[in-house]
Amino acid sequence: MGKNRIRLGAGVALAGAVLASLGVAGSGRSEPSVALSQNKGTHLDISVVATNRGPLPACSGYPNCTPDNAVWHFIYVKNKNPLTNLAGGTNRATLPNSFVVSSVEWTIFADGVELTNDTHTPPPNVNWVSWSGHWPSTVTCPPGGPPCNIVGSPAVVPGENTAILYAGWVHTDFEVNGVHVFRYTVHGTLNGAPVDLTADSPKIVMTD
Repeated sequence: MGKNRIRLGAGVALAGAVLASLGVAGSGRSEPSVALSQNKGTHLDISVVATNRGPLPACSGYPNCTPDNAVWHFIYVKNKNPLTNLAGGTNRATLPNSFVVSSVEWTIFADGVELTNDTHTPPPNVNWVSWSGHWPSTVTCPPGGPPCNIVGSPAVVPGENTAILYAGWVHTDFEVNGVHVFRYTVHGTLNGAPVDLTADSPKIVMTD
């Protein structure tokens, strides 16, 4: 178990480097997963869409991996809260009824057994530099005007269905095979109150 966790950690690190050179291409269409928690009362839904339905063959590592060895997950948050008649200027992260994202946690299972987990934080305090452009962030201007380079938290405004993050995985030949499921939990706030949204990715088979 410990060995698999270490190896999968290496595979995730590889994904950050390899997937930067891969297009968002898949071998087939994948339907959104069913949300595990829609957090009733918040009017927020979550779903995960995969670009590759698999099976996902293993590759030996960069630069020998191709899009056939990779899957991208787009984590969508749908905000069904109403817009308000707001007076004055504001931004996405401070708009009433916006869902403001602080981090995304993922847990990976193979044949039902947890293998590894990690937490990704968005700009400006991104912890995975290679994924810094995988988030929709709130950008505003300083008091003096352009360039507008103040980066704030990602936010899903009322009425939007937004891919809050897209995350990639490359299946390398030193990782375990089997049926993999990626569980994503989006942590954030709605009007200052903490909200957690969780959904599983579609199942994908990883082979030699």
